[in-house]
Order: sequence, then structure tokens, then C-alpha cells
Amino acid sequence: MKFLILLILLFFLLAIFATRYRRRIKTAIEIWGSLKRDHQNKQTQQNRTEQIEKEKEVPLVKCKKCESWVPQKNALNFNSRTYYCSANCMEKAAVIN
Repeated sequence: MKFLILLILLFFLLAIFATRYRRRIKTAIEIWGSLKRDHQNKQTQQNRTEQIEKEKEVPLVKCKKCESWVPQKNALNFNSRTYYCSANCMEKAAVIN
């Protein structure tokens, strides 16, 4: 019985506290949400930055015909050491040889 009275008293104190400080509680919740969103935005921005850095690390190869530099993943590989920037360059090199 004492526990029940204590629990009811605690509930009323909490209700009085919540009604009296509701604006401050609401502001605190909004600040918390804002900080959480900022943290999430910072994480996504870091992930984008890391992805851009990974893309920058792609090795470049020199076209055998026109001698322009292209990313290795975009180049046409004739054999292990010969790369071409396009099919057009590869055809021109084949006609000359």
C-alpha cells in the first residue's frame, strides 16, 4: 500500500514538473533532434567525401595512339600493356600497323 501511494505521488510530481517546464522540455527535445540530424548529415558528407577520394585513386593509363590519359577502368585493353582511350583510336592504330 505504501508503494502504491509513493508511486501515485511520484506520478503527480512528474506531471506537475512536465506541465510547468513543458516549453523547456520541448526546446530540449528540438535541440536534441537538431543535433542528431546534424550528426547524420556530417556522416553522409564524410561518406561522400570518402567515395570521391576513392574515385580519385583510379589509376590512369596512356592511350597508345593519341597519348591521352584516361582512367584505366574506361580504357580499352588490347593486351596487358597496351591501352586505348576509344575504339576509334584502336581502329586507327590497327590500320597503321
